[in-house]
Amino acid sequence: SVKIPTHIAIQMDGNRRWGRKNKGDSLEGHKQGALTLKKILDHCNKIGIKVVTVYALSIENLQRSKEELACHFNLHKKYIKKWILDADDFVKNKTRFRVLGRRELLPKDEQELINEAEEKTKKFSDHFFNVCIGYNGQDEIVDAVKSIVNKGVKSGEVTRALLKDNLYTRDIPPPDMMIKTGMNPEKRVSAFLLYDIAYTELFFSPTLWPDFSCEELDSLIAEYNQRMRRFGR
Repeated sequence: SVKIPTHIAIQMDGNRRWGRKNKGDSLEGHKQGALTLKKILDHCNKIGIKVVTVYALSIENLQRSKEELACHFNLHKKYIKKWILDADDFVKNKTRFRVLGRRELLPKDEQELINEAEEKTKKFSDHFFNVCIGYNGQDEIVDAVKSIVNKGVKSGEVTRALLKDNLYTRDIPPPDMMIKTGMNPEKRVSAFLLYDIAYTELFFSPTLWPDFSCEELDSLIAEYNQRMRRFGR
């Protein structure tokens, strides 16, 4: 029988390339990518994946054009409203929504919607949907170290467990699988969940994110089942 991973992390790469190729406008790819995300998230819930973490916007992406950032922020707000605040899908599936990253870098109105959506879903623990926005895995480690230093911890008391307790992902298990789409032939982790992916199985797909399907996810999970995870032992 197929073993379903507990936690899948996804880097949704290739939206702009898809937009240019299919619509003559890179921003259209982000719009299509959002629809793909909902479809994949619903499928993950259906097949019993407990935790889904996606990389939506890195700190580096915040250097992009005003027009593109406006498109991102508007999509975030639109779908937080549509999927979580105005609908009861997340309540029905008992899914807890969280944003990981430096949210103070986001527009105020988006921060407010994020807080509202987190508040609405905070008591759920059947499923977890984490979105990395204003995120970079190196900065996550820097923020964890700052928080440990601020607590006055002595160097001899610093452990892996303590570091994990100060990450954004403090109460989220490490991913079993990390999938990055739009990779052909590149293979890179792009500072995603750097501390947590130490023993994660990595998958690189040439499919541009808007074209990523539930069938491809199922086939990657089947491949995951063929791999031996030894955790260095």
